[in-house]
Amino acid sequence: MNGNLMQKTEEILKIIKARRNTKNFIDKEINDSQIETILDSAIWAPNHRNTEPWRFFIIERHSKIREKIAEGIIDLQENTSQSQLNKSQKDKILEQIISSPSLIFVYSLVDSNDEITEENYGAVCCAIQNMQLTATTMGLGVGWSTGKITKINSLDQILGINESLKIVGVLTIGYPHTSLEKTRKSFKSLSTWL
Repeated sequence: MNGNLMQKTEEILKIIKARRNTKNFIDKEINDSQIETILDSAIWAPNHRNTEPWRFFIIERHSKIREKIAEGIIDLQENTSQSQLNKSQKDKILEQIISSPSLIFVYSLVDSNDEITEENYGAVCCAIQNMQLTATTMGLGVGWSTGKITKINSLDQILGINESLKIVGVLTIGYPHTSLEKTRKSFKSLSTWL
């Protein structure tokens, strides 16, 4: 491999190894052009049969939809636990959703063929990885959640979804508060050469 290709490979590996699932962000807004760049990187993920199965719902920082999302989380928690949250608990959920940087709800197209649906889901996961890596190069962090926020009963209605879609996750994108060091097992201990 020539020197230029080796340098590019090392740069890509550095970005991959620097990517983190971010949960804490500083209070600094990102702009629409940054989101657009991240979304542009997403749609270039590989997808079998060229179905382009990704769908993105961007919730900007000052969107009123955030209040509906918070209400949905509160309803979900109260219905699951069979107990009412107090005002402080509700306010904490609302504040968390309102103060989050940009939110992107990422969905995958569901097909009548289960195999295609599964391929679509895999492609959308690749799209999210592209988004995370692009954000990392921009000095941004991404938190990929599949928790309570993705399980809100009225989420399709809140987002105005009118296609047959499956949620893959919610991405919180912003400037990270800190970047933690991570380690991984060596690929050698996880690989079998035959």
